[in-house]
Amino acid sequence: MLTIKTIDRIKNGSLVTFYNGIYAAVLGAIYLIFFNFILKTNFKAIDVVWQVFAKYNPAVNSLFIRLMILKGVFIIAIGALIAYLSNYIYKKKEKSTWIALFIIGIIFWPSILTFEILDKNIYTIIASFIGWATFIIGMLIPIKYYIQREPENF
Repeated sequence: MLTIKTIDRIKNGSLVTFYNGIYAAVLGAIYLIFFNFILKTNFKAIDVVWQVFAKYNPAVNSLFIRLMILKGVFIIAIGALIAYLSNYIYKKKEKSTWIALFIIGIIFWPSILTFEILDKNIYTIIASFIGWATFIIGMLIPIKYYIQREPENF
């Protein structure tokens, strides 16, 4: 049943995930702007100096830079999608949109967090964990409404 309390929970959850989408887009922009710093930090974690690597392996160096730029663009795109779906949920309160948002976020945030853990970059690990945690909070606020079954009409 859709009560005032349920509507407030849906709105609050969709606002949290909306800001989570904006956070993801900003995080992607940070990846694009500070890709050199992020790459230096990633290489420092595996005891390789980025400048030496960039000087003696220019072809592989360009692949790392392209991958970082691609990762930033991907994060911006998914952040925009999360914000769009959250805004739609805020206005329409549809279960199917919430399910799509849930699936996208459950795949996106843990995968980004896993990549960052593998890169051993503490700054990006923390940033990705914040995004993952806020997404989970935004999903849990209205979950009671979304997992209840619709009454069947005969």
